[in-house]
Amino acid sequence: MTFDWDDAYTGHDALHQLRLLHWMRPEFRCTLFAIPGRCTEEWCRSLPPWIELAVHGWWHATNYECLGWTSADMERCMAAPVVRRYFTNGFKAPGWQISDACYEVLLERGWWVADQHLEDGRRPAGLRTYFYEDGGWHGHIDDVCGNGITETWKEVVNHVEAAEEFRWCSEAAR
Repeated sequence: MTFDWDDAYTGHDALHQLRLLHWMRPEFRCTLFAIPGRCTEEWCRSLPPWIELAVHGWWHATNYECLGWTSADMERCMAAPVVRRYFTNGFKAPGWQISDACYEVLLERGWWVADQHLEDGRRPAGLRTYFYEDGGWHGHIDDVCGNGITETWKEVVNHVEAAEEFRWCSEAAR
């Protein structure tokens, strides 16, 4: 099973809860969709090896940040030193709002995208895609959208206890 949470960054990471899940099940691992513009190298380096970081916009000032991105914007994000050093080659646009140019660059560079099935006809053929809707757990670090880690804690614990295996989103992308 995959577990992913959005909106992680330095000092905003729910590490206490994630460490409890790992303590419960030492094989637990998860993907944090992190905001690289808000991530320090020190924080990225300090994360345990069972946490995978994937890119979640740049600043995530709004849910529409990446909707207007050009190819050059996407390339700059992917080339940032903190992204190259600490992040997997995966991307999720804030609010699921992504431009066609982002899709094309992700495909050209061999990255994967976290997306929803409603974009199946829009995404370029061949772009590896992770869908939490296909049996994963998706939430947020904060209690927003009804799926924050604290407000869904009992459900998360139940899923972690019942999981037969744990995979990062990068492993589940197809």
